[in-house]
Amino acid sequence: MFLRWPLLSLSLLVSTPVLAEDGVAIRVRCSEKCTVVLDGKHGFRVNDSTWEFKGIAPGNRRIDATGVLNRPLAGSFVFIPDVATADVFLASNKRIIIEPGSSTMPGTPDWAEPNPPAPASTSRAPSVATVRCQDDCTVLLDGKRGLRRDNRTWEFRDVAPGQRRVEGTGGFFNQQQFVDYVEIPGGAEVTLYGDAKGRVTLTRQEDLEAARRPQASATMTSMVHVRCPKACTVMMDGQRRGTSNATNLSLRDVPPGAHELEVVFTVGGKPRRSTLEVPASRELFVTVSEEHGVQVTNTKPLTATP
Repeated sequence: MFLRWPLLSLSLLVSTPVLAEDGVAIRVRCSEKCTVVLDGKHGFRVNDSTWEFKGIAPGNRRIDATGVLNRPLAGSFVFIPDVATADVFLASNKRIIIEPGSSTMPGTPDWAEPNPPAPASTSRAPSVATVRCQDDCTVLLDGKRGLRRDNRTWEFRDVAPGQRRVEGTGGFFNQQQFVDYVEIPGGAEVTLYGDAKGRVTLTRQEDLEAARRPQASATMTSMVHVRCPKACTVMMDGQRRGTSNATNLSLRDVPPGAHELEVVFTVGGKPRRSTLEVPASRELFVTVSEEHGVQVTNTKPLTATP
């Protein structure tokens, strides 16, 4: 019995023309769960609908895809150009034409939408990349681990600008969650998000120097430790700080300058008030009593936040 393949189209999205010294990294995406072979060989399954092939020589290559129960989905030759990476999209109901930097036609399915291009950057300075996952994950950037900030967030510092491979795994069997190539701009702080379809998208980009300026100003704040011989309530600049009926309080992130400190004792006694001159990046130790009022007993450089 002669089996006819359904009508299909193969559309190709290529990266910036860079010669593929070690072959082309090809990613093939289907519109449904599939198995893909290239020139008769299996690649690496990224997720149910995405396969990856590395080190492929440029030229005409045969791509075949089957669905559930080996149902034929697509089969055709596609020309692979001499570039670093190339995406191949398989569609059976329409022709999808995607060119770098262009908008897709109305009705293009989500699985065939290209990643939005990162804003142009001429800086060659290293960047900081934060990768977020949908679930608990382990993330590699160009095959290297970064710093785990929480179960779903990883941070990578000193990332060289250019196209970088981002891969996330997780789950009970450490399954592949996503793998994608992302263009990292130079001298930037970027946030990347790995979605359930195996893609990684650049969701936020900020100049690294601009991102660090608020941090630099934050390091100028100080900490004031207030000690009372009996339970008291502490207010600074008219606002209550910390809990009531405490004997030791630490007031964090106090900007340098003059601040009005007021202490009200829970049982008896008059409120004690004083103006504190708070220097930048210091720890102040203050004792407040009914007999002696407000006294600064010690100061030292603020080396770390407890």
